[in-house]
Amino acid sequence: MTALQRFRENYNAMPVGLFSMRDDGTILEYNPAFGVMFDLPPPSQYREPKSWAEVANQHALESLIRQADESRITDTEIAISSREGGRRWLHMRALRKQGRIETWIEDVTARKEAEGRLQFLADHDSLTGLLNRRGFNAHLERAIAASRERSICFAYVDLDRFKLVNDLFGHVAGDQILRQMSTRTRSVIRPPHIAARVGGDEFVVVINDMSLETARALCEELRRALSERPYQHQDKAFSVAASIGVIQLSPEMTPRDALTASDRACSEAKKAGGSTVVALDSRSSALTTYLDEIKLVANMRERLPVENFFTQLQPIVSLRTPYASLSYEVLVRMRDGSGAVVPPGRFIAAAERNGLMSQIDRWVLRSTLEWLDENPDHRERLGFCTINLSGASLNDEKFLQDTIALIRNHPDATQRVCFEITESVALYDLNTTRRFVDRVKSFGARVALDDFGAGYTSFSYLKELPGDFVKIDGSFIRDVNLNPANHAITRAIVDLSHEIGMACVAEWAENAEIVRTLMDLNVDYAQGFGLCRPVDRERLLHAEHGMSLVQDTQVIEVLGHHAPPARRRNGITGRRSILSV
Repeated sequence: MTALQRFRENYNAMPVGLFSMRDDGTILEYNPAFGVMFDLPPPSQYREPKSWAEVANQHALESLIRQADESRITDTEIAISSREGGRRWLHMRALRKQGRIETWIEDVTARKEAEGRLQFLADHDSLTGLLNRRGFNAHLERAIAASRERSICFAYVDLDRFKLVNDLFGHVAGDQILRQMSTRTRSVIRPPHIAARVGGDEFVVVINDMSLETARALCEELRRALSERPYQHQDKAFSVAASIGVIQLSPEMTPRDALTASDRACSEAKKAGGSTVVALDSRSSALTTYLDEIKLVANMRERLPVENFFTQLQPIVSLRTPYASLSYEVLVRMRDGSGAVVPPGRFIAAAERNGLMSQIDRWVLRSTLEWLDENPDHRERLGFCTINLSGASLNDEKFLQDTIALIRNHPDATQRVCFEITESVALYDLNTTRRFVDRVKSFGARVALDDFGAGYTSFSYLKELPGDFVKIDGSFIRDVNLNPANHAITRAIVDLSHEIGMACVAEWAENAEIVRTLMDLNVDYAQGFGLCRPVDRERLLHAEHGMSLVQDTQVIEVLGHHAPPARRRNGITGRRSILSV
């Protein structure tokens, strides 16, 4: 058998289609597998030449001519119509040679359909058949980009009372409601609009080419479809309503921004009593505030933390030795791009919601330690300075490691630092809090329990944490002279704290009468606008004591003539005395 005969035998026996054609698409020859694939006569009976465009389609011909190359074999996949009217996928490899295009072709329809099924499962919720969060994100990104050219709205749908059904009747009943809910959603939300399930009972909708008012009307129709008829499961009927928030997308948003803003609109719907639709336009204060927050966070991310941030100090005045003590709280402040100071409540809340507080806390600690060591005379006069820690920082192992590294490198300054931990954060994970407290105190730092009494206070947890200070929440102090309950609670906190060896700091000391009462209650330190507002740290650099910063003459008189002798303490063991600093 000659080599040519062997080649011909192999050519005819190949299980994939092989064919040759001219540049104009005329098929010159093919093997049996190709003939079977396209319902052509056996190769030996091929008498009337056909074009590849006639066998497949014009697009297939153009694609093959375009991809064929003399220097290398090229690959492509195309779709053509099958005889049954469906779609048929072909994988082709081609090489241009001596005026002909030699092509290897395989039907990969089964593989493409399997991939399509897997892609559908990856992008769709298996329970409802709607898009899931992963599948929806691409649609949302395209919608945000398109919002530059046309009006696109975005709705967030949350089911009211759904959790109650789940809890009382189980997840089987809950799943049945979700299936029925998705069917009702499809009856209202039809192309070009897109619906998805992004959480347990949370759904979102992209509403294309509609004004906000028209989108609100569509959402109202959806709310009625979801809320006004009961859901059936076995012999039971469940009443579940829907709250919907809708916004208009803007190109500066990210998918996360759109979800959060529409969720905020949905929350407004729930606050209004539920089973209602709330649309937030560009004039609504809630949406305007949120869009401002987006810009603020972008500014923080761009220049975090050195260029944006600075610190101010608010004196903490000893009510026992005001002329012999200098202490303060370190407060972080921020400037926007124009240099204007951003209100702390605004940027701190935004930083917490967007995961930036650990970076800010880290910067505050580092800059404070470095400043104290750069000014050793001031550092030696200082009793203590408090630094706030967010919940995110306290539960961040990397932050703990970085904190230990910083205080290890600044041992002298660390002796003056007191970390403030809010009561709610401490109680959230008492073991983590205790571990942090133990580590920083081993390096000489101190710890204050901030906003004590603001949450669900457990007095017993005071003994679990080896803190040095209790900062009594200002909501008690502000009305301490007007509300007998606040007066009694403050006294109880002070007495208990002293019994276990912790000093007390009262926040929101706003006037001389409050200061007088705090001294009568034997509070150790006070902080508030009645004593001194936050000041730039240069003003405190050469201060000898806290009294030098007090401006209110009535407060000065109270502190000068009413300072009581230190009350005797019993049973305090195992903790450093801090009442003289």
